[in-house]
Amino acid sequence: MENSYFNEALSNFAKDFAYGGAIRHLVDKGYTADRIIREFHYPISRESVEKIVEDHLKNKDKDNKR
Repeated sequence: MENSYFNEALSNFAKDFAYGGAIRHLVDKGYTADRIIREFHYPISRESVEKIVEDHLKNKDKDNKR
């Protein structure tokens, strides 16, 4: 159980480190998750791309409300 949690956290960190910045940049330029998936062939799942996009938009919205 503990090892599974660590492996998932490590996987999420690696994905974010490798692709998160680029995906967040594209979102800031107006790209949707579908467009990112269609035009860029990142070797991560659709679910991972959508989660990065969703988290970024939530955080951006929170920052704008401050």
